[in-house]
Amino acid sequence: MQASSTSDIPAISVIVPVYKVADYVQECLDSIARQDFGASYEVILINDCSPDNSGEICRNWIKDHAADFSYFENETNMGVSISRNRGLASAAGKYFMFVDPDDVLPPRAFSDLYRAAEAFNVDIVKGNNTIFTAARETGARYNVGHPKLVENDAVLTTLYQHDKVRGHPWGKLFRREHLGAFRFPEGVRMAQDLFYCSEVFAHARSLFLLDKNVYRYRNHDSGSTGRKFSSGSYLDWLGAVEDTAQFARNRIHLRAHKNLMVRTMTQLARESRKLPPDQAREVLTVLEQRCQKWKIQLPWLILKDKLDLRSLSRYVKMRLAIRKIRRGLKCS
Repeated sequence: MQASSTSDIPAISVIVPVYKVADYVQECLDSIARQDFGASYEVILINDCSPDNSGEICRNWIKDHAADFSYFENETNMGVSISRNRGLASAAGKYFMFVDPDDVLPPRAFSDLYRAAEAFNVDIVKGNNTIFTAARETGARYNVGHPKLVENDAVLTTLYQHDKVRGHPWGKLFRREHLGAFRFPEGVRMAQDLFYCSEVFAHARSLFLLDKNVYRYRNHDSGSTGRKFSSGSYLDWLGAVEDTAQFARNRIHLRAHKNLMVRTMTQLARESRKLPPDQAREVLTVLEQRCQKWKIQLPWLILKDKLDLRSLSRYVKMRLAIRKIRRGLKCS
């Protein structure tokens, strides 16, 4: 546990939304409570009417950690955005961060993030993370090998580029004074995290890329790729990517955002290649419509947007995937 603090303001507020994680949440809470961190912190748990015994596990846990853990229950199931927003409204720390209840923190996560934020006086610190299953654990592809300070307009550009920073809120530390007023969009089934991060990064003055692992993300092999198409939630993803353009302030931002559009379309096209014919036909129509609307066409990308070779390569992969989908539909 952490040492006592002479200040009433915690150094870090940790926001943990809880829903259907009975098999994992105690391991998550254990990793938080065992942080090697000398300053104070608070943990805000929000149970979104979980139908399993996740809430009971949390309530039993805070009996031994009452000074550090607070617990709220939503009246009805409202979704992760509302739960996180409720946590943001309750946060009192100098910094805040998000932890998903099925993930785990390395022992020095708080310490490494906090020290970097204080040393470089930045609004956001993004650390490296690993991705683990029951069988293996590997570093994420977007991890950085060397620390780097990013300032001003380059903060949002870095997020749009998606090479070193992805649009999920975990694995990051945010300065509450400057960024605590922003909220997650409600009623969105997918990519609400991207919209939130885009707004926050657009208003941040500085970002520090930390070359230390601060988060362990649990990868559930549960068919989520197929569900995004069967549920139609991939449309929310496309909508979120489109909506994040509103935060662009200059041509560099717009070019980086176009890169994000191409990256997203390429991923969707490649994931759609093995869909059943009815779903593939629907997704193909959406992809072609977005290509028209977003001007994802080779002459435009080269002459107008002046995208780099990596983005142009992604475009070629997208068109090849779309061609394969078309061939499959003709044969079905």
